Amino acid sequence: MNDSTKVKFVNDVEVEQSELRARKPFSLKRDNQRRFIRLEIASPMSLRKIKDIFGNFWPQEQVYSVAGNILNISPGGVLIETEEPLNEADIVAMRFTLQDQKTLEHVLGVVKRVDRDEDIYLTGIEFVNRDHLADTLTRGELDLLSNRLDDFQHSVQDVLKSYLYHENEQTSA
Repeated sequence: MNDSTKVKFVNDVEVEQSELRARKPFSLKRDNQRRFIRLEIASPMSLRKIKDIFGNFWPQEQVYSVAGNILNISPGGVLIETEEPLNEADIVAMRFTLQDQKTLEHVLGVVKRVDRDEDIYLTGIEFVNRDHLADTLTRGELDLLSNRLDDFQHSVQDVLKSYLYHENEQTSA
């Protein structure tokens, strides 16, 4: 796994906005098939499973922690690499630091895809809020979850937006 601390981000900005630029040292990755622009980073992260596809449930900050690296991030989710596999539909809580400046904790996510690349697993995780989990968890399970696990999607978006600007804006680089 790569231990460098370079960060890649994605922002909740429509791809058609061609005048959008990223502040140094980031670069934007554009893809006309994607809804969001992705910022590419390499930043350590950790996550813990809340519930897996087999029905195992860890409501509090307990066991089953997985370390990895973020490869890119957007307001909609992250792509991470891990040495341990996750399963599609696993519910996780993530912790990561962006540019060694902003730490986000208790970020809820649902694993959307897992691809194996030799000994590394590339995992796409969508950011979700508690309301999204109402379809997946029982009322009793939701009540057992820590109150710190909440909708962090807006926090992630606010942080990412601080790294993007429109070309006609003045910047201090």
